[in-house]
Amino acid sequence: MAKQIRGSQTDHRSRILDAATDVFLECGYEVTSTTRIAERARVSKREVYSYFRDKRDIFAAVITDLQTDIQSRANADWSSAGNVRDVLTKAGTELLQFVNSRRFRILFRIAAAESSRDPVSSRKFYFLGPALGRKKTAAFLKRQMVAGNLRKADPLEAADDFLDLLISARYLTAVVLGQRQSFPKPQIQVKHAVDIFLNFYGANETRRRPSS
Repeated sequence: MAKQIRGSQTDHRSRILDAATDVFLECGYEVTSTTRIAERARVSKREVYSYFRDKRDIFAAVITDLQTDIQSRANADWSSAGNVRDVLTKAGTELLQFVNSRRFRILFRIAAAESSRDPVSSRKFYFLGPALGRKKTAAFLKRQMVAGNLRKADPLEAADDFLDLLISARYLTAVVLGQRQSFPKPQIQVKHAVDIFLNFYGANETRRRPSS
């Protein structure tokens, strides 16, 4: 019985978060209200407040879910047993697809706009996203350095170099402003980033490009 209650609570909370995500994406942060979220989730406002303190708390939970989603996929990519080029290409493709998604673009705008009024949510967005992704990337690169597939270097600096090649500040700005068409297709962007990264960090056998 207790498990059924916990399961029901989890389902209701997930439904509220799904509804909140949709409303935030449609209306932005300012226009969104807990009343609108409750209506979309088909629950009472009282039930919303049984899980969350206020709208900012809901938005923080939406950010956490967003980052958990991409991180779960990234963890699978970085734990892959494939060769360095293949893993970097797959992980880079996943990350670029995520950054190019409408969901990320709008929530990123909201987090940036709210940063002065809600620095806690902005920090959460950063530490659960870019900061954690940087650490996971560095951990993978360190393993490859130990294995001799990459030359020895500071793993965090190497991670920064790869991620900057993949998603530069100019690229991220273009995505957020809806101007990504000025950049090459994602698969070309990923290949370019991986090629340059391995040309600098790769061991001799890693630097060679696979035959087409």
